[in-house]
Amino acid sequence: MTRKISLRIGALLATAVLLPACSPSTEGTTSVPETSTSVVDTTTSSTSGPSTTTTAAPVGDIADAVYVGGEVVTMDPSVGIAEALAVKGERIIAVGPRSEVEAYIGDATQVIDLDGRTLAPGFVDPHSHALSDAGPFDGAQQSVLSQGITTLGDASVEPQLYGEFVALAEADELKVRLLMYVTITDPCGAPYGDWWKALEPGSISDRLELKGVKVFGDGSFVCGAVAASQPWAPEATIGPPFQETADLAALIAEVDALSLQMVIHAQGDLAIDRVLDAYEIALEESTSDLRHRIDHNTFLNPESARRYSDIGVVPVVFGGSPACYDLEWTDFFKQYGERPNTVWNEAPGTIVAWHSDDPAWPPDGAIPDLYSLVTRNRLGDDGVACTPEPWMETGAVTIDQAMQMMTINAAYAVGLEDEIGSLTVGKRADLIVLSANPLTTPHQHLLGISVAATIIDGEPVFCAPDAPILCAGSGTEESGASASASRDAHGPELAFDRVATGESFWSSGEEAPGWIQLDFEGPTTLSEIRLVVFQNPPSDTAHQIEGLVDGEWVLMHEFRSFTATGDVLTWRPSTPMTMSAFRVTTLESASWPEWYEIEYDVVE
Repeated sequence: MTRKISLRIGALLATAVLLPACSPSTEGTTSVPETSTSVVDTTTSSTSGPSTTTTAAPVGDIADAVYVGGEVVTMDPSVGIAEALAVKGERIIAVGPRSEVEAYIGDATQVIDLDGRTLAPGFVDPHSHALSDAGPFDGAQQSVLSQGITTLGDASVEPQLYGEFVALAEADELKVRLLMYVTITDPCGAPYGDWWKALEPGSISDRLELKGVKVFGDGSFVCGAVAASQPWAPEATIGPPFQETADLAALIAEVDALSLQMVIHAQGDLAIDRVLDAYEIALEESTSDLRHRIDHNTFLNPESARRYSDIGVVPVVFGGSPACYDLEWTDFFKQYGERPNTVWNEAPGTIVAWHSDDPAWPPDGAIPDLYSLVTRNRLGDDGVACTPEPWMETGAVTIDQAMQMMTINAAYAVGLEDEIGSLTVGKRADLIVLSANPLTTPHQHLLGISVAATIIDGEPVFCAPDAPILCAGSGTEESGASASASRDAHGPELAFDRVATGESFWSSGEEAPGWIQLDFEGPTTLSEIRLVVFQNPPSDTAHQIEGLVDGEWVLMHEFRSFTATGDVLTWRPSTPMTMSAFRVTTLESASWPEWYEIEYDVVE
């Protein structure tokens, strides 16, 4: 059996204006999608005690993994909070009391003790630019996974990037579940061309899908002005929507006929109303259920909010808050801007989802956005939380609503609520392990919650350094990393730490040659080693991999090529090799010897 160890790397007004509208209902109203499995009504069940009902596959199935020892936040109203969960292959086969789920344990089952941590559905981010705009792919992807995001909608897919994502899927480099939204207008609203019309919607691989198209309906910090009826600050510039209603309606109808989901960027109230008018015209005769959307919804008035469910459009709003921006907001902004609870309060039957739009406002992160949704605080660039003014705080949503927005409602927004978004039997095993239960954590302490592990289709794709046991089959633990030399704050352990941040890399701080070494506790058989490059400037390089075999260093492979940050060098022997340590030596390079991450596969 091969156990994979995946240690992949981490990777002003206009800014504030990109945030959206949706917030907590004072009556505790919930809005959840209806699916053929089951969905969330968290105000009545997700915060309840351990369930006494097990939902399960037929008895006799043996699980690959069973999670026990912590609360299981299912986001499924038929179960609520459970004690245990079982996974077989890519699917969840049992959720409920520990005593009943343990019936699925067999000799080959890995029983994973959460040790008081919380198991929850992976976060679903319907609108992000994290993989297209945030630097080298390996680092950006690992950053996403380290946040607990298991499904990501990329809203910046142009022709070249489309091809790159397909190539990554074919090379089995995609770990996150990636949904592509092809950008068919530029940020100024001008059409890009008709290339997208020849694309076939649907799954390209088990981790990649062409989901829909993205259109700009008004301006942003990139181009043009927000189409709002009034300025949001004394010096703010406002402008008209980018498209006429009839033209936009015709485009929506064409996209709908091609079975593609339409995502329209609209921030100002004038743009939102224009888009709603166009949707109402275009979808009058449509029988599709493509979950067409308006994303951002920064300035949303109550009248417009009430139209969403009538027309059948999904509002997707920002998780972040403008609390850190020291601006003189107008009464217009205070009444309509950045209020996540607007749709919840005005149209309780409407399904509302979040989105990050990362990396628009660093520091990025799903947990900081969860915190911001329920407090309207925002984590500042300096790591200190900015406290909102009272009028801003009134736009917050409840923690139940926020969790819905980031899991089951977001899954609905991308049309995948039957597959992901809740821990329901038959759904994909997209799971995250959190240090605490967000539903019962005091709001001001939500920022203290960390992601200990991220699992997609039952496969661990991220594990925090302090919780390696949570990654089922994660393999032999490192007994020690060493190096020829190390720069301050960039020691050799960072090449093996599973921490996905831009500063997490080993750097020798000296000219080549230089080496980094990993010692195992005993003889260990490896089937593959992958070296994720960190290098500035890019250059021709030479690297050697040696293994300590029976007390002797053996040269296993030498790489000679032109390399740049984000490249991955892979050594795969014809037959697995047993060694007690391995060493990577950089012989030639224009930069200091350094690596973002070093990954390896262990064979038992």
